[in-house]
Amino acid sequence: LMAAAPGYWVFLLGRIVTGMGVGVSFVAAPVYLSEVAPTDMRGKLNTVFDVAINGGILLGYVLGFLVQLTPNLEPHHKWRLMLILGIILPICVLWNLVHLPESPRWLVMKKQPAAAAQVLRQLSGADLDHRPHDSQGQACDDDNNRKILRMVSTMEEQLDEEDEHTSGPLSPLQALVQCKLSHGMRLAMALGFWQQITGTEAVLYYSADFLQHAGLESPTQRLLGNCFVGLCKLVPELIAMQYVDTLGRRPLMLTSAVLLVVSIFSLSGAFYLDWHPLVVVLFLCAIMASFSIGLGPFSFLIASESLGLSERATGMTLCAAINRCTSGTVALTAVSMYEALGSGGLFAVYGLTGFLSLPFYYYNVSETAGQSLEELSTRYSRARRREIELKPTDDGNRPAVQWYSDNDSVATKQVAPQATEGTMV
Repeated sequence: LMAAAPGYWVFLLGRIVTGMGVGVSFVAAPVYLSEVAPTDMRGKLNTVFDVAINGGILLGYVLGFLVQLTPNLEPHHKWRLMLILGIILPICVLWNLVHLPESPRWLVMKKQPAAAAQVLRQLSGADLDHRPHDSQGQACDDDNNRKILRMVSTMEEQLDEEDEHTSGPLSPLQALVQCKLSHGMRLAMALGFWQQITGTEAVLYYSADFLQHAGLESPTQRLLGNCFVGLCKLVPELIAMQYVDTLGRRPLMLTSAVLLVVSIFSLSGAFYLDWHPLVVVLFLCAIMASFSIGLGPFSFLIASESLGLSERATGMTLCAAINRCTSGTVALTAVSMYEALGSGGLFAVYGLTGFLSLPFYYYNVSETAGQSLEELSTRYSRARRREIELKPTDDGNRPAVQWYSDNDSVATKQVAPQATEGTMV
């Protein structure tokens, strides 16, 4: 639609359709990857999603540079050619989607444990319908089958535990309207917000303008600068991807947040002091690199890990919605803020927002590496059920602890007779 658009409205329609597809992928891909990945590889495999995004950004920069250098091509044909080239990869993705199995945890939620077990066998490479007939091979398959059945049983138990404290899955709109937001949902929404509020999307969208303001007048130089910025966004992410399951999420997130703030303030100073354009390029690359070692690839990973099975789809939808709305707000206000404050003032504001995010990451982002989704869900479920007061039971004989679960329903738990009203247990 966009490449063949005869006018503005058809082009806008194509952009809306594209945006809907991107929005669905921002929700579905992190959830799916988290639910099918082994515990010891979940961080690495989930990072593939963001690596693909940044690889596509870099590829777009390179194609834009090559198309710009193409001789004997009218300007109004160049942008159409770039959009046409963008069709190739989505077709490849669509072709491969038909071969993906369904998420085993989704199948458990839909009361299909047998199908979930079969998917787990497929993902583990053990198909019991074609197992070897020798005794050693039979024993290995039996061990693997017992392990898979235990995993399915654990998923069912976790879902039952979640159902005891919630009224069932809610749509994102219902969760917001009824204010039934769990700890995991609030954390996911906050991660989506803080990831984008520091202006990294503005760097991607307007890096050519920032480079021009820094003194790079040649379009070719600016396009090359864009490519270098895109490369510095991709390569650090590939490096961090190798350590997210060993070093853990929290150290990388905290390091990324601190380095991002330092890089943004440094870039602001470079604009204020009118430093050489090469220094500006280096600081732009530093912003992208610091973002890509933690906040970029792992925010959605931690968000998906912090949500229970029954709320994961809703929570990730809210996370993606907040993330994209914040990104759009940053992009729409960047030009106005630039005109009002200049490049130095713009990045000073972004640096300040980044500084304000540091307490959030320090106090709210806990380590999730090395734990299954069911273990994490149990941990978060216990954290969000808080003992707030003691009150007498109906018979007036024994006090009970009052619990508030995520849907604000109250359950009571009997405690020892020696506990007195007003005492926290």
